Amino acid sequence: MAVRDEILRLVTLGPSPVRWPTAVQAALAVGIPVAVFTLLGRTDLGLLASAGAFTALYLGNRSRRERALLLPIIAVAFVVSSALGVVSAGSHITSLIALFGVAVLATVLALGLSIGPPGPLFFALVTGVSTYLAAPASLGGKAISGWLIVGMLALGTVIAYLIVIAPLLVPASRSRDRILYENRAPYRLSFGGADRAIVYRLVAASALALLISSPLGVTRAYWVLVTVMAILQNGHQIRVSALRGVHRLLGTLVGVGLYAALMLLHPQGLWLALMLALLQFSVEMVVVRNYGLALVLITPLALTISTQGHPSDLGGIITERVFDTLLGAGVAFVVLVAAYLVRKRNIHSPAFK
Repeated sequence: MAVRDEILRLVTLGPSPVRWPTAVQAALAVGIPVAVFTLLGRTDLGLLASAGAFTALYLGNRSRRERALLLPIIAVAFVVSSALGVVSAGSHITSLIALFGVAVLATVLALGLSIGPPGPLFFALVTGVSTYLAAPASLGGKAISGWLIVGMLALGTVIAYLIVIAPLLVPASRSRDRILYENRAPYRLSFGGADRAIVYRLVAASALALLISSPLGVTRAYWVLVTVMAILQNGHQIRVSALRGVHRLLGTLVGVGLYAALMLLHPQGLWLALMLALLQFSVEMVVVRNYGLALVLITPLALTISTQGHPSDLGGIITERVFDTLLGAGVAFVVLVAAYLVRKRNIHSPAFK
């Protein structure tokens, strides 16, 4: 019965709170910069700025007043993550060190402060994408100006921030928000046993993923790391994490196929902006109800942004993405199996309680 229930979860939609306001904000945060810069004749700049849209996804369960105060910190964290990726882009070793450092620090702060979903994952993704875009062609990168990458991302965070706080201009919305703000819960840096287990597993898995990626010649190691983080960041229960890994694996593989189909349509200009906005809207509508389905939509969204909407080698990108996902899932499952074996032998380690 348990196995059948887990299989059903892969293909059914679970319950969800009201998500459309968050989905609309996220869609606008992605679509507006692409659309505006397209009208100015620079779609590429809009795609760079669209990565800042991740800012709008954070602290969604808090009042808008509180988000108005705290989202600038999230935005600065994204800018710093991007800058570290750019600065380290000239060397494969330094880029891996920067990626690992951002992943660990983001994990510790996100869990310690309980900032909630989407957690630390997007900070590592921004670092990795920035590294890839800034790296010279000899290292497989796009050789885009680092100042341009960081500057456009910063602009994207500003656009996302303004979209989130815009409803406060409406008196009725401002009045409702005041009640939420007055009953807000304070943030404190603290770690329970479950949080410590997640941190330890993520640190171990992240280090293992990057150490394995280097000798295997993985061009974009951040995809491996993102897969690891997506599987391990949201729960300390081994069974739940393993199920999330299955969702991640299947969702990404189907999402790669969707990405290939969309790229064969050669979306450009305002159509590209609309496509990204619709993908982001759909992701936020289903991510709580079915994580695997959300991954089907997240994959083409992230790949389109990271390849600047014009993949030079579609087949190569798809092959790399599938391999990176399989490698990351494999690393995560190895760590989960190790956690299970340690627990089974009753070794009282805080990493696996």
